[in-house]
Amino acid sequence: MKTLTRTRLLIAAGALAAMPGLAAAHNYTYLEGGFLNRDYGPDDESGFRIAGSGDIHRNVALIGEYADTGDLEQISAGALFHTPLNNILDFTAGATYEHIEFGPADDNGFGLRTGLRWQNADGRLELAPEIRYVDFGDDDDTSLRVSGLYGLTPQLDLVAAVQGAGDDDRLEAGLRYNFGPRLTGR
Repeated sequence: MKTLTRTRLLIAAGALAAMPGLAAAHNYTYLEGGFLNRDYGPDDESGFRIAGSGDIHRNVALIGEYADTGDLEQISAGALFHTPLNNILDFTAGATYEHIEFGPADDNGFGLRTGLRWQNADGRLELAPEIRYVDFGDDDDTSLRVSGLYGLTPQLDLVAAVQGAGDDDRLEAGLRYNFGPRLTGR
């Protein structure tokens, strides 16, 4: 009897441990870009951004972004860990190298981020709240970012995002091209 109970417990524990691996996961191989409005300190400027992500491992993607609003240019490049929590929700955490140019000045630093990616049951709507931190030595900032996607076709999404911090507020609108389905079976 004790052996049977122990065996059942081991089978149940193994099944629970395997569940995230069996869940569907969001697509982390995409290219996006579009309009960017940035309110940075006393300046409020508009420009563009290009960003992308590419899976290099089952739970790791390389990420990058270039944003240009005239006097302010920023490059972010790094890696993102992602894992499904269930079939429509992923947890993400990442680190980036940050480079910023503001007029004649430039600086380097690092960034940290963590968040969630949620998709509704029919797969056309996605919301992704995220907390981001950037540190440029003498200057650092923590921001809250919320992005949303609306599927136009199986590969093409409308993208919108707002990000707010002490000195840097952003508003984004554009398109995302997914290299594969929005949710991938694992």
